[in-house]
Amino acid sequence: MKEKKRIYENYHKYHIRGMPHHHTLKKNAIFLSRHNTTKHELAKCVGAIMLKKFGEVKFSKQLIIANESMANIIDLTMKEFKGHSDFITEACANEEDRIVDLVNLRTNDRIEFECDHKIKKSNCITVYI
Repeated sequence: MKEKKRIYENYHKYHIRGMPHHHTLKKNAIFLSRHNTTKHELAKCVGAIMLKKFGEVKFSKQLIIANESMANIIDLTMKEFKGHSDFITEACANEEDRIVDLVNLRTNDRIEFECDHKIKKSNCITVYI
C-alpha cells in the first residue's frame, strides 16, 4: 500500500503547464512536442517504455546510437511532409469495444502495429513491424 500512496503523492506534484494545480496530466501517456527534435521525442518514448515494462530508465551507448540513427531515418523519410496532426493512443472508439494503437485525429485514420504478419484487422491501417 505504501507504493500506491507514493505513486499517488508523486503524481499530484505535477500539473498541466499554465493550468491550476488541480489539472493533472494523464498517467502513462506520452505527450509529444513539435518543437523538440525527433531524437528527443523518440528518447522520451523509449524511456517511457522502459519505465512501463521494466521500472527503470537505462540508456546504453548502443541504444543512444540506435535512437539517433532511427531519428535520422524518420527525419529523412518524412522531410517532404510539412503538416502535423494530433493523435491519441490505445483508443477505444465509442461505438465499438476494440482498442486501436494510434488514431490520427485530423483524418480519423486508425493505425495498428503488428509483429505477426498473419494478423489482419479490419477498419484500420495495419503496419507490420
